[in-house]
Amino acid sequence: METVTKLLAEPRSPSRDGQLYAAALALFKAIEAGEAPVENRETLAKALREVALGGHASAWIDYGRCLWNGWGMPRDRDAAVAAYKRAAELGSDYGAYLAAYNLYWTLRKYDEAFSYAQKALAGGDPDGAVRYLLGLMAYNGRGRPKDVAESLSLHQEAAKRGNADAFFELFVYAMQGIGDRSKAVTYLKEAGQRDQPRACANLGALYATGQFPGIARDLNESVRWYKRAADLGVGRAAAALGVMASRGEGMEKDPDAAEAYFDRADELGFELDAYLNENGVKRKR
Repeated sequence: METVTKLLAEPRSPSRDGQLYAAALALFKAIEAGEAPVENRETLAKALREVALGGHASAWIDYGRCLWNGWGMPRDRDAAVAAYKRAAELGSDYGAYLAAYNLYWTLRKYDEAFSYAQKALAGGDPDGAVRYLLGLMAYNGRGRPKDVAESLSLHQEAAKRGNADAFFELFVYAMQGIGDRSKAVTYLKEAGQRDQPRACANLGALYATGQFPGIARDLNESVRWYKRAADLGVGRAAAALGVMASRGEGMEKDPDAAEAYFDRADELGFELDAYLNENGVKRKR
């Protein structure tokens, strides 16, 4: 904190900005680790903005995150996206991706989202995230004409880069008769192995029933995948684990564990009461 404050008082120079950016990142890590008070976020945001104004693309991204989350300043998501755009203008492919992602999902400015996603491709898209986003745009006809065949191709390319969401989308497509249905289980398992939350939850459900070709009933596997999904924030998976614990399916019967899973489902915002009624299960309390 003292280093950041001292550097902020110095005149701008490439050397000062480089040191200030490194000190700001160290301050951020200290705040996140609980080693510095959260009140220091205001100074953090000020330092990142100062470096960003000096033409530092990565600082614009980090400053945008402060704006997005309301760290050290009022939350302003339009301003955050503008910061990501500034990063893109300075040559950051990741900045272009963040602009595209948030223009698409939050601001719903699809034409702009498509434009920035195209710019982001210049970075090579090593993890397939850009092609996955472009695949969604092609399927939904947002920011560009609808083209299911191109959407499939984009998701396939994203999956080749290991993108978990793309693998799950290919599973969904296969189930709809788009692409190769015989690869549906492969796609789903590839997504699950990469901790795609919906894929893990689906695997939990399919192993519980054993009614899907290529996935035999295995309650132990069902519990394993449901636990993985619950850890990733899927409320329905936590609720399913509660039901299984209350019945002793795939694990020992344990009312206390069931209640803990139900509490977790509640925390995740899942509509638990209707689910329990559907399954004929009553809570212990």
